[in-house]
Amino acid sequence: MNKNFNKKNKEFPNIDKINKDFKKLFFLNRSLTGEGNIKTLEILNNIVPIKIKKIKSGTKVYDWKIPPEWSIKDGYVKNGNGEKIIDWKKNNLQVVNYSQPIRKQNVSKTEIMSHIHTLPQHKDWIPYRTSYYNKSWGFCTTDRLLKSKKFKEPFEVCIDSSFNDQGSLIYGESFHKGKSSKEILISAYICHPSMANDNLSGILTAVYLFNYIKKFKNFYSYRLVLCPETIGAIAFLKKLNKPKNIVGGCVISTTAGPGTLSLKKSYQKNHFIDLLAEISVSKLEKNWIEYGFTPDGSDERQYSSPGFRIPIITISKSKYHEYKEYHTSADNLKFVKAKSLMLSLKAYKEWFKLLEMNRIFERKMKYCEYQLGNKGLYPTLGGPRAELSKRTNLFRNITGEHIKAFGWIMHLADGRNSVLDMSLKSGIDYDIISESCDIFHKKDLLRVVQ
Repeated sequence: MNKNFNKKNKEFPNIDKINKDFKKLFFLNRSLTGEGNIKTLEILNNIVPIKIKKIKSGTKVYDWKIPPEWSIKDGYVKNGNGEKIIDWKKNNLQVVNYSQPIRKQNVSKTEIMSHIHTLPQHKDWIPYRTSYYNKSWGFCTTDRLLKSKKFKEPFEVCIDSSFNDQGSLIYGESFHKGKSSKEILISAYICHPSMANDNLSGILTAVYLFNYIKKFKNFYSYRLVLCPETIGAIAFLKKLNKPKNIVGGCVISTTAGPGTLSLKKSYQKNHFIDLLAEISVSKLEKNWIEYGFTPDGSDERQYSSPGFRIPIITISKSKYHEYKEYHTSADNLKFVKAKSLMLSLKAYKEWFKLLEMNRIFERKMKYCEYQLGNKGLYPTLGGPRAELSKRTNLFRNITGEHIKAFGWIMHLADGRNSVLDMSLKSGIDYDIISESCDIFHKKDLLRVVQ
């Protein structure tokens, strides 16, 4: 069994590193396609090796088609005094993502209002809007601007964008081979421009986690996928050679907000992927929030669709849809905190550790119980269990709980029960069962089945 992850590793990354990475990536204009996605993956490649994969525009992927590659150089609105009152170069949320090109002067207030989006309930915030599959154009700005004297007609509008039918959608992939061909999927979406919690925090957490996982020799194989949401996940699944190898995974999103740790469970609810995530989150936050599965979140709805049925969990800190700054300019570098991301990352690291510990064991001798005393695993002086519990804490690191676990392991290690199964059936803490199995394994009393 690989227990190296129990040793004290220098925490990766530190607060300064996280803050620097946020600043490097925040202002890039990510979308379904385009230069911002390429630059994002190139920067992340400095943290963990990433293969960039391309799928040509127009390629059919199940019921979808890869859209033309979108590029934008500029976008603005000038008022009747010639002032730029909306400027994409100052904030890339100010142009509706995937807008058609337009250059037009003498635009009336009535006409431009049909192409402007604001948030009346938050007068100083800019909304995030997209028009991926509908040919249109538009701007996003603050509601306060519309009520100001600066919003004066006639207007000049410009969106200097273009579409390349010969372009491509790109996504990043990395693979870490374990002893088993069974895979755990780690996925995050890279299509959102300047919003820090949704989903730049998820991208960074996924990359940091995968970099950590690569330090160890693992039982499972692990696959990192960084793709545009929905269409990217669909394209990845279409191109994947052996989707049946993926036994479960996570979509990492919104990990650095000020809210409480939460867990969105998979469609199976009580799969080992879910139950181990529950244990990991519970270790870090007592009053964590549980969200049940719904098919309206992120890419878990693609991975768990009927043709694949991959159970996917999400651990968040200020989950998407659940905070008022979501999909607005207020989801900025001031909203997120490196310490929050580190707590989410710690929960995912703990989940990874529990996944690797969750082996299925079988006793090498199946008949009756082992004589543990002559193996140094049981006190030679008999007595009531309560007394044994007091004495055994002097006997190496074996406590009364370990002694109790030994009995359950001898009963349940039949080649069908995992560490999680034994913990649930015995009511003994997962870590105690795992430590006890490791003790038995080192004494050559158990073999690992899978």
